[in-house]
Amino acid sequence: MSEGTSNPTQTDSTRIGNLPFVTRFQESQTFQSYVVATFNRLAFAAAQEVTNEGKSKFNPLFIEGPPGVGKTHLLHAIGNAAPARNPAVYLTCRSLLVVNSSLSSTVGQAFWEFLTSMQVLLVDDVHLLPAEGSFQQFLREVFNWCYDLDKQMVFTANRLPHQIPELIEGLRSRLSWGLIVRIREPDPDSYRQLIEAFLDASEIEVSEEISGYLAEQGSINFHDLKDFVEKLQEVVEKEGSLPTLKNKSLAIKRKSIPSPERLSLEAIQKEVCATYSVALEALSGAAKSRPLVIARQVGMYLSRKLTGSTYSAIGVSFGNRDHSTVIYACRKVRAEMRRNRSFAERVVEIEKRLLRI
Repeated sequence: MSEGTSNPTQTDSTRIGNLPFVTRFQESQTFQSYVVATFNRLAFAAAQEVTNEGKSKFNPLFIEGPPGVGKTHLLHAIGNAAPARNPAVYLTCRSLLVVNSSLSSTVGQAFWEFLTSMQVLLVDDVHLLPAEGSFQQFLREVFNWCYDLDKQMVFTANRLPHQIPELIEGLRSRLSWGLIVRIREPDPDSYRQLIEAFLDASEIEVSEEISGYLAEQGSINFHDLKDFVEKLQEVVEKEGSLPTLKNKSLAIKRKSIPSPERLSLEAIQKEVCATYSVALEALSGAAKSRPLVIARQVGMYLSRKLTGSTYSAIGVSFGNRDHSTVIYACRKVRAEMRRNRSFAERVVEIEKRLLRI
């Protein structure tokens, strides 16, 4: 399951004046190639539902989830499954902005006629819609047009409609009219299932040692995993075999991670404690006051993000806590950052200070 690009596709793109509308979809991104697990099963079923013959039970479908968990894959799967007589059109939020800023009266009429000829509208990354200008009003008009004509709409975003502060109320409420499904971050078992599916698709034999190592990393962005698998394939082509875990080339490099010599778990803990005004020794204790719990969870989240340490190692550094506690803390912080802007800004400020160490 990936949100990256691959080989094109089902049909050619359509142009109205100088504006491209994607009516072609990545051949590799289908329902058949989508790896279904506990964390994404509802979103998968809902996406399939909108391609069924007859009227969908819900309109619009809104798919929310963090980057790299397969939201765009589902949009392309819907497009690939749509019959030729009921074609779909795919727009990223950025391309929608281009459409709005380029519509002359002539092109505008052609655009609405084109939209009428489509049966499914797929709009990616709604959270990127800017607050300024007429962009949101334009999307609202597109929504009303499609809704009145009984056209199926599917939107994706990394936050729920009511959590996107830039959205005007009229658009926010419309995006909530139908069904909202969430793709949560995979649990460790689901990670392993997804990783093994990626590796199987690469058509190279990979040991359980490698797949287990990757699953242990957790929180892997699947764009990065796709790139990593491609690098493994290059290694096999050049050397004739795969490296072992002792070979440093196996590590998935995160560009934002400072070297351990510059940034330690202790340094992260000290910075977090200073920010939230809690004692360093309290992080490893049993106390559960609200400021301390927040500091502890933020510390675990930043430790994971900035050092790449395993969940188990982070748990040990925070008072011999179980790895599942660290996984929960990381998910809790990510969710709160999507929901609470002031909280997110504070975490980002801590990270910026740490990266200057």
